Amino acid sequence: MITKIVPAIVLDCDYRSQEGIIQPLGRKGIPVFAISSKNDCPAFHSKYVFRKCVSPQLSKNENQYLDYLLNLKIRGVLYYSDDLSAMAISKNKDILIDSGFLLNIPDVDMLENAFDKWACYQIASSIGIPMAKSAIVSNTQDILNEWDAFRKPIIIKGTRLAGGIYKRIFKKSQIEQSWRKINDIVNSEHYSARRSGILMQEWEKYDITDNWSCETLYDQNGQSIGFFTVKRIRSSLNKDGTFSSRLFAGYHKDCPQIVKHTKNILKRMKWKGFAHVEYFYVPDKSKYLLTEVNPRLPGYAYYPSVAGFNMAYNYYLDLIGNRTCYINNFPKSYYFESFHYPGDITQGICHILRGNLSLRSFLSSYLSLISKLKNIIVIDPIRLDDPSYTLHALFKTLKDFQNDCIRFLKNRIKSILYNLHQ
Repeated sequence: MITKIVPAIVLDCDYRSQEGIIQPLGRKGIPVFAISSKNDCPAFHSKYVFRKCVSPQLSKNENQYLDYLLNLKIRGVLYYSDDLSAMAISKNKDILIDSGFLLNIPDVDMLENAFDKWACYQIASSIGIPMAKSAIVSNTQDILNEWDAFRKPIIIKGTRLAGGIYKRIFKKSQIEQSWRKINDIVNSEHYSARRSGILMQEWEKYDITDNWSCETLYDQNGQSIGFFTVKRIRSSLNKDGTFSSRLFAGYHKDCPQIVKHTKNILKRMKWKGFAHVEYFYVPDKSKYLLTEVNPRLPGYAYYPSVAGFNMAYNYYLDLIGNRTCYINNFPKSYYFESFHYPGDITQGICHILRGNLSLRSFLSSYLSLISKLKNIIVIDPIRLDDPSYTLHALFKTLKDFQNDCIRFLKNRIKSILYNLHQ
């Protein structure tokens, strides 16, 4: 008797996180159905994709997107993607499960608390997990009201936006302009569906290498299969040289304190499914401060998958009824997001020229890999066993970089011509 293999249905395959689980699933012989609203994303060209499907865009019409999923002729293990996807899937999980999909995700009310930074701050504070001092603000007057109670500088950012989107404020005269910029982003077409508030937070002093994250997966019984902690060598940089938490280069390093914090907050949230939890270490306080809990895979999902912590595969095993084992021993490994755009090399060149990044430290991080060839090294998005995907991913990087360069040059020329006519 031939047993039919349950397929993996991967949503939003134009996202890095989703690209990163296609090969780890495909190498296990699992048929991958890749879904994206982009009709020519690199993932569609992977040799491990059994079938590609073009979907409506979730951010434009959630009901249309749900109808699309329910009308698919296939059923299998469903992999959600970003915060918006996780919210939509969680909200409609009973309908999806009843129609035959297999999925594991926190309940929608707990999910709200997870990726809303203000709600997360309140939960963390109640159980003794340190976070940067925060306050919810609705207008510039709220910031002024809280001003004297906060150590300066402060930052303001969306409660439901990526942590790297923020404005730093040193003095009161900067409040108005900074508020306008963050408020415009929060209410833009791209982000308005997230219904984000705005958070005021103390700026903590720490180095780019003090950024950490913890990856984990909780099964259907609410038990973790392990914790994979990642320390940054380099993160993405903003134009002014400040850094966000997006991993450009890093490596796995055990951190018991981060694992303890992660266990405690996810236990309080009655967690299920994927979790990508971010921290930073503050040397002056000798503490790891929680920044956010994300109900999804990280953008660098391919890295832990090949470094001994295959979350996507274990998620699959749990949902088809197979036993999963706790994983707590990982080989030495290193990750570089070299050839995405934005990515380590493209941003590295820009910020070296701006003086925000040391050429010596940048080159030495790559040269050091020569002595680490016996370890696992991931250079994203290179997949030696999947040349079609790799070539299309590299071509997309070059195309996006070229388009941005052309846009930059056009704007510079317009600016010069405008100044000449004044």
